Amino acid sequence: MRTGARDDEPMERKLMTLFVMMLAAAKRLFVRGFAGFGLLFALGMPVQAQQDGFAPAVLVNSRVISQYEVRQRVLFMSLLRQPGDIPALAVSTLIDDALRRDAAKRLGVTVSPDEVKAGMVDFASRAKLPIEEFLKALAKGGVEAETLRDFVEAGVLWRAVIRKKFGETTKVSPAEIDRAIGAGLASGGELRVLLSEIVLPTGGSTDAMALAQRLKLTATTLPTFSMAAQNYSKAPTARAGGALGWIPISALPPAIAPRILALEIGQVSDPIAVPGAVQLFYLRDLSLGAGDAKGASEVDFARFTPPSGTNLGSVLSTLDTCDDLYDAAKGLPAEAVQRQTVLEASLSGAVGAAVAGLDPGEAAVLPGATPSIVMLCTRNPQSDIPPSRDDVSTNMLNTRLGLLAGAYLEELRSNAIIQIQ
Repeated sequence: MRTGARDDEPMERKLMTLFVMMLAAAKRLFVRGFAGFGLLFALGMPVQAQQDGFAPAVLVNSRVISQYEVRQRVLFMSLLRQPGDIPALAVSTLIDDALRRDAAKRLGVTVSPDEVKAGMVDFASRAKLPIEEFLKALAKGGVEAETLRDFVEAGVLWRAVIRKKFGETTKVSPAEIDRAIGAGLASGGELRVLLSEIVLPTGGSTDAMALAQRLKLTATTLPTFSMAAQNYSKAPTARAGGALGWIPISALPPAIAPRILALEIGQVSDPIAVPGAVQLFYLRDLSLGAGDAKGASEVDFARFTPPSGTNLGSVLSTLDTCDDLYDAAKGLPAEAVQRQTVLEASLSGAVGAAVAGLDPGEAAVLPGATPSIVMLCTRNPQSDIPPSRDDVSTNMLNTRLGLLAGAYLEELRSNAIIQIQ
C-alpha cells in the first residue's frame, strides 16, 4: 500500500496530464451532442441571456452551469488555443467538471485550498510562467482567476476521486513487471492484452445473454473457452478458438477496456452487451508493448492484399517471416504486397492498431471491404533505455487508472440528467 506524498507523485503528475488531455478527448465524446449549443455563440446569444450572465445555461442533475461560466470557459479555452468547436467543447468540459464534483461529493472527497493553489501553479508552469504572470495573461484575455481555480479544482478533486475509488484495488503484480522487463520492453510502451473472444449475436432464437452467462461459468480454462468459441461464437475468430493477437488497450472500446483490466490472467470476463451482440473475453496474457521513454519505434511491416475469396486463414498458417508473403503472392501483381519502414507513431487507423498489436513475425487479418493481411517484419526502438521496475509499474498502473477514470466518467454521463437551457 502506498503512503506519503512522494510515493504518490508519479501518479499525480500522470493523472494531471491525463486531465488536461481530456479536453481534446471531450471533442470526440461530446461535440456532436452539443453542436446546436455552439451555434448559439456563432449566431449571437439572445440579448436577455447576454445581459443576465448568471442565468442557467445547462443543468447537470441539480447543479447549475451559468451562461457566465460558459463564456469564461470559452475565453479560457480560446487563450489556450484549444482546437475544434470551442463553444461546444466549453459546455462539454463544464458538464464533465460538474459530474466530477458530484462524484467527489458522493464519496466524501474534498481538497484543500493549498492543493488547488499547487495545481494552479503546476498548470501555469506548463506555459513556463509563474502563476502571477499567468493570471495576468488570462486577465488580459478577459478570463477571471476564479475560472482557472474552478478548472484546476475539478481536476484535483477528480484525481482524489479516482485514487479513492480505484487506487487500492488497481495493482500491478510483480509477475507482470517481470514479464515486461524480461521481454526487453521499455517503460514508455503501451499496455497490451492477449485475448480470446466469444461473440454471440442478439435477436435470434437463442438468448445470447443467458448463453453467455452459462459459458462464463463453464468455459473457465483456455481449452474449454476455445472449444466454446468454436461451437458458439459467430465472430471470424471462431475457427481459431476465438484467439486474437496482441491488442493495445487503447484500441479497445471504452465499454470493454476497464472490464479487461479488471481480470487476472486466465480469467473470463462477465458478459458484455454491445450493439447487436454479447461478448465474452478470456485474458491470456498482458504486457507492455514495444517502445521506450524517448519516443516511438520504427517499424518494418508488409501488407498483402490477395484476390477476393482467398482463404486468409490458410495464408496465415504459412507465414513465418515477411518474405513468405512474396511466396503467397506468386502470380499476382507486384502491388499485392506492399512493404514499408516508417515511424510507428505515424501509423493510424486500422493499420496502426494492427501493427501495434503484433510482435515481429506475427501477422493479422485486416477486415474490410477488401480484407488483407498485415505482418510486422521488425520493430526497432529509437533508443534502448533499460526500464526500471518502478518505471514499468508506474506506466502500467497509470494506464489502468486512466482507462478506469474514463470509463467511470462515461458511466456518470450515462446516468446523469443533463438539460440545455
